[in-house]
Amino acid sequence: MKEKKELIQYTAICILIIYLVCHYWDTAMQWLGVCLHVVRPLLLGGITAYILNLIMDFYEKNILSKWYTTPSRRRMVSILLSLITLLLILALIINMIVPELKSCMEILLSNLPVVYDAAIQFLNNHPELFSLIPAPSDMQFDVQTILEKLVAFFGSGAGASLFGYLSSFITLITQLFVMLIFAIYVLAGKEWLMHQTDRLARIYLPSRIRHKAYHILRTLDNSFHRFIVGQCTEALILGILCILGMFLLRLPYAVMIGVLVGATALIPIFGAYIGAIIGILMIFTEAPFKALLFLLFIVILQQLENQLIYPRVVGTSIGLPGILVFSAVMVGGSLFGVAGVLLGIPLAAAAYQLLKEDLQKREH
Repeated sequence: MKEKKELIQYTAICILIIYLVCHYWDTAMQWLGVCLHVVRPLLLGGITAYILNLIMDFYEKNILSKWYTTPSRRRMVSILLSLITLLLILALIINMIVPELKSCMEILLSNLPVVYDAAIQFLNNHPELFSLIPAPSDMQFDVQTILEKLVAFFGSGAGASLFGYLSSFITLITQLFVMLIFAIYVLAGKEWLMHQTDRLARIYLPSRIRHKAYHILRTLDNSFHRFIVGQCTEALILGILCILGMFLLRLPYAVMIGVLVGATALIPIFGAYIGAIIGILMIFTEAPFKALLFLLFIVILQQLENQLIYPRVVGTSIGLPGILVFSAVMVGGSLFGVAGVLLGIPLAAAAYQLLKEDLQKREH
């Protein structure tokens, strides 16, 4: 009887909260935006801690458990190793991409005079079409005029906006530092945080609701864990296939473009197209026909990924059918952009698992 009364009270409170949110929706959204802006470094730090925790657990349970008997020392070393591992992965990706990108830019800059001469010749042959465009001989570069324009620029609103960009950059660096420090604190004291959260839940939540909430959180954690591992595995497979295919077709920048395609493939379904577009532009600077060949190859590879690799690697790892994986990406991307694409699949997988469990209970 007591539990039934408490359930009625919580239901009434939830209905009241829903009514107030719907009635004051605009104000609620404004306050939500302010709150998210304030806690954004902490929220991003929590996400970073969750990702680093996957690497940290591997070191802590499989490697360092044999070397360090003190839990605190083992935890700090595992945190340090997880940060180093993540930085090494980023450095490896950058080291494979930047030199090839620099080479491509050098080729592009070396071809600019040829393109410039062709454009000038075209303008000279068709003066009636481009009469409003000044000829190169009419262009004068006066150092004094350029300096005066620069002074006017920094004295105008554009200059102020430049300093605004600089201030935003400093703020971004500060937030990244706060995010990293918060993530380290969360990793170092995750057991304490879990214990305190459990104490609060035991005091303020009925046992039935508490056990249900714990089950939902465990399902979400399992879905996100499997999604991250599956997404990284799929990106690695796609990057290797892209490198091998480009080597077989004798296309330039094979390693760089393959790494870039694999890295951008961390964005589900459509992410690899971002790397492919950059790859097409780079190959075009060296051999336009090979750029068309690469376009055909990447389209075939993407179809192979979308139809075979992704649903089986990611979909199977999180227990979600392929059609629901695609639907989650489309709906999440339409509602919340890139964040919706990244969060849509694990959230849909968790909802699918909870619904399947509930259906099995009701059927039996």
